[in-house]
Amino acid sequence: MEALDVSTAVPNDRNPSRLRFRAVIVGLLLIPLNAYWLAIVELVRNTQTPTSVSLFFNVIFTVVLVSLANAPLRRWVPALALSRVDMVVVYVLTTLGSAMAGIDMLCCLIPIMAYPFHYASPENGWSEVVLPWFRSELMVTDRIALANFWSGGSSLYQPENLWPWLMPLALWHVLIAALALMFIAVTALFRRRWIESERLTYPIAQVPMELTLRPEHLSRDRWFWLAFGTALCIDVLNGLHVLKPVVPQIPVRSSAYPGFNLGAQLVDRPWNAVGFMAVSFYPFVIGLGMLIPAELSYSCWVFYLLFKIQLVVAQQWGRLETNGFPFTKEQSFGSFVGLVVFSLWTSRGYLRRIGRAALRGGGTREDGEPLSMRAAFALLLAATAGLVAFAIGAGMSAWYAGAFLGIYVLLAQSVTRIRAEMGIPTHELYFVGPGQILFRMLGSHFIGPANMGASYLFYWFNRAYRSHPMPHIAEGHKLASRAGLTARSLTAPMLAAMLIGSVAACWSILHLYYRDGAAAKWGPFYHAQWIASAPLSELAGVLQAPTRADPRVIGAVLMGIGATIAGMLGNSRFTGWPLHPIGYAVANAWAMDHMWFSLFVAWCVKSTLARHGGATAFRKAVPFAMGLVIGDFMAGSFWSLYGTAKGLRAYSIWV
Repeated sequence: MEALDVSTAVPNDRNPSRLRFRAVIVGLLLIPLNAYWLAIVELVRNTQTPTSVSLFFNVIFTVVLVSLANAPLRRWVPALALSRVDMVVVYVLTTLGSAMAGIDMLCCLIPIMAYPFHYASPENGWSEVVLPWFRSELMVTDRIALANFWSGGSSLYQPENLWPWLMPLALWHVLIAALALMFIAVTALFRRRWIESERLTYPIAQVPMELTLRPEHLSRDRWFWLAFGTALCIDVLNGLHVLKPVVPQIPVRSSAYPGFNLGAQLVDRPWNAVGFMAVSFYPFVIGLGMLIPAELSYSCWVFYLLFKIQLVVAQQWGRLETNGFPFTKEQSFGSFVGLVVFSLWTSRGYLRRIGRAALRGGGTREDGEPLSMRAAFALLLAATAGLVAFAIGAGMSAWYAGAFLGIYVLLAQSVTRIRAEMGIPTHELYFVGPGQILFRMLGSHFIGPANMGASYLFYWFNRAYRSHPMPHIAEGHKLASRAGLTARSLTAPMLAAMLIGSVAACWSILHLYYRDGAAAKWGPFYHAQWIASAPLSELAGVLQAPTRADPRVIGAVLMGIGATIAGMLGNSRFTGWPLHPIGYAVANAWAMDHMWFSLFVAWCVKSTLARHGGATAFRKAVPFAMGLVIGDFMAGSFWSLYGTAKGLRAYSIWV
């Protein structure tokens, strides 16, 4: 489905809008509030995970509230009101701040810094096995500060708690700044090609685009209100059921109704290899599934079933291994690499042109690009050099730092590209970041303990890539182009949003954990401990029993790369090619266990409309889909805030 044309509602590129200071201030001020909210619900209490899906529901909720507060100003004091273009700026900055504070970014750093030195004991032997391979400058080692952090009942602002954190966090923010600059440089290099040359549709960006630039288009559409009311009623009823079980519920999640887990019904060999397989009806996933191309929603659930078939076949052969054969995660990793390799190959002419422009000093500043080509290349080289230097300082050897960060950049580029092209609801790469895939391919014996220890320290931004900021920068460029803003005017505010988001996240997490205790159990498990202990236990295991290179892992990665490139060639050259390789890349994700059936429902609805309703039904389906998304997000955010205020586990709209 093509992105909606809102060019008639906003200034065009020949008459660009002016970035107003008030919009930047509002967007930046909202970041600490959202970071505090995310710290509570995603890490401390683990009751909601707004940043684990492509469209952050906390940001959509925030933008709606700002719009409602802005309405009286627009009517009575228009000089003080935010314009529609201002709302785009607020959305972009709040999203980037939330991405940095999200579940796969700063939420993971604080527990990783605090866990190893506190929980090392004679029983686990970490003091001799793993601690020597960590750079203590990047960790917290003070016993008093760590004891108060994990037990709670204290305050961050006591000197004995605060001072041990300042220097390590200052050092980590050098890395964070280099990462943010790298994100900006890479997206600046590809902005023009993706938006103007290839005209990628950025399907996920359709929702904030309509919400900020054409709100009256939604408010006047009865199909939008029908879907909005349906999702809202489901969530209100289910939320009341959580508080008062006598209230009936409409089960849409497998966790709310165990019978929705098909895998639990398959108990006989080899079908029991299927494992968890939820039948869920998430309104927002169905809505997002209707906004993305039908080809992608079809590919997601088909490849998901094909991965399950692989497990069944492996079980039948007697070859199924825990975290081993048939190496589905490694196949997904290879698919992501194949996608970016294919994209870079098809962009080789464009890359040559911008490379020549950079060498000659040609710029595009007059065209409103985020940076001139020379500046973008220079920034990318400087940021990369800074990242490599930091990695070497953290204990990595030069070759390993280059390989680690090279894979990271490839994955970030792949995630960003497929979000821009197809709009996947989640882009999860769980437990296959560069540190883990390299040791599985090459073996810990070859990599060495120093590199393995540094990989653990970098685990926080390589955990799963769900809240990765780079796709949101690219979508911010798309929204800016539709709003008539020059991309260049947003570059500095975007950088500020990422840095403020990281600082706000660190403050929020430390403030809450010194008050409540990081070892407190709010949910089914001790979340902060689990985030830090899972990779540490794996590290301790391979240091005590070094592994060798595994040709099977290398073969699975190569198979993923080859199958994806072949699929992309078929998709680009043959009309009616049935499957898109992006589905192969994302179908093995943890989130797809919960999303696949909702995407199947969305595909069925969209295919039926396309076949029998034509273009008219297609256009009506767009506001309906957005109503499902926004209604679900508004109710989910309400229950999240209600649970936070009351100190209880309220209803969650996702998992």
